[in-house]
Amino acid sequence: MKQKYVIGIDISKSKLDCAVMDFEYNILYEMIIPNTEKKIVSFLKDIMKLLKITKEELMICCENTGIYNRPLELFCTQSDYLLWVEHPVKIKKASSDLRGKDDRKDARRIAEYAVRYRDRNLPYKEPCQVVKQMNVLSKSRDSLLLQKTALENQLREAKSHDPFEFQLLSKSFSKTLKTFVSEIKKIEKQLSTLIESEGEIKRSKDLLVSIPGIGMQTAINFIIITDNFKNFENAKHLACYAGVVPFKNQSGTIVKKERISKMANQKLKKLLHLSAMATIRADKELKAYFVRKVEQGKNKMSVLNAIRNKLVHRIMAVIKRQQPYLSQEEFLSTKNSDFTCLLT
Repeated sequence: MKQKYVIGIDISKSKLDCAVMDFEYNILYEMIIPNTEKKIVSFLKDIMKLLKITKEELMICCENTGIYNRPLELFCTQSDYLLWVEHPVKIKKASSDLRGKDDRKDARRIAEYAVRYRDRNLPYKEPCQVVKQMNVLSKSRDSLLLQKTALENQLREAKSHDPFEFQLLSKSFSKTLKTFVSEIKKIEKQLSTLIESEGEIKRSKDLLVSIPGIGMQTAINFIIITDNFKNFENAKHLACYAGVVPFKNQSGTIVKKERISKMANQKLKKLLHLSAMATIRADKELKAYFVRKVEQGKNKMSVLNAIRNKLVHRIMAVIKRQQPYLSQEEFLSTKNSDFTCLLT
């Protein structure tokens, strides 16, 4: 491991609070800089001059704050700096001192976390260009869909309780709703065209939608969030990230019900829930599994979560094997036909 120093950065919209720490947990420098790529470049150059080191000896750690991370992520990726973007909850739970909170203290906590767990660092990698385009289009679609749903809910409530208000709102919202529908269709068409133009992405999408219950939007979001499955090694890892793995909750003789961690990707979790609901209607095997477990007295939500977990394993299976999904019945019939061909 070449790194000798860590920079913990607390990111906000307009500024970055930076704390430079060595591996003995000594704070060497603290600074506040504007959240722009230009200022980040000059700050890192100054730090390397002061410490008389190269960028290979430096590790930068920050929390995942969404779009506010982009100037730092883009510069570090282009300039080959080691950047570790960690989940905020992990840093919070690992902190030894939770008294008080401000940006300066948060930067110190991030630096301390990076030094303590430096052997577990996960270098940030920029997604491929197509996945980035898909991500922007998908977010745009979700935003428009959210606004459309809000207006439709308002209309529905007015229709059932106040006919006069409903008439006025219908006139006000009709053009807007038509525009939303039109724009959503355009974005979906753009997404479809983009996916069809990229061989690997198209292959992954076709494999995912071959699984009963997995629709187009679920497939697209799995491809985006996993960077076309480059960020996850196995199904257990992905299932844990998607929040469908129950963890033990016990202490001594007290054994409580297993709980799912809230430290998960909520979007994937929601999509998997919708897919599980569709699967128990469309897939004979999982429908029979659901009915059997409920009849045995299992909680319905626990059984649904088990189905969500099974879907993740099916997703990783088709991606790893690069073959469309086959039901147990189809698989056995194919196996038997292959065996018959060998005999003849």
